[in-house]
Amino acid sequence: MKIVALIPARKGSKRIKRKNLKRLLGKPLITWTINAAKKVKKINSIFVSTDDEQIIKLCKKYNVNVPWKRPKSLSGDKVNSLNVALHFLNWYEKKYSRPDGLLLLQPTSPYRKKKSIEEAIKIFEKNKNKAIVSFSHLSKKKSQLIFFRNAKNNLASRPLDS
Repeated sequence: MKIVALIPARKGSKRIKRKNLKRLLGKPLITWTINAAKKVKKINSIFVSTDDEQIIKLCKKYNVNVPWKRPKSLSGDKVNSLNVALHFLNWYEKKYSRPDGLLLLQPTSPYRKKKSIEEAIKIFEKNKNKAIVSFSHLSKKKSQLIFFRNAKNNLASRPLDS
């Protein structure tokens, strides 16, 4: 089965400027997702769709494919991930072939585990014509996180009630 991972990481963000490059526990936010994807053996290749030159350079350092700079028409804050994924799939199918599955990994979910990705792929393999979406239940008491900047301008997080 051919599974291709796509990490959408645009430059602009309304609330946190350049958030995909902000440091979380010492590493740029996007690298958490890149590293998680690299650990999953069933992912055949990893691509990033971005309009950010710094993210492109970072991806080269991590040996992640960035085949083009994302067009402006797909880089605004009103563009959804589905349109970015369809744009990528159109390109991918012309260049290679149709993959069996596209794994969309948002860089804003840095705490995902290799095991979670592998379990999602197992579910997908059993339900090939279905979309699989993961989510986590947040309880207001313990699971919500807040983000803050430390002295080194790194982002960090902690539960709201600690």
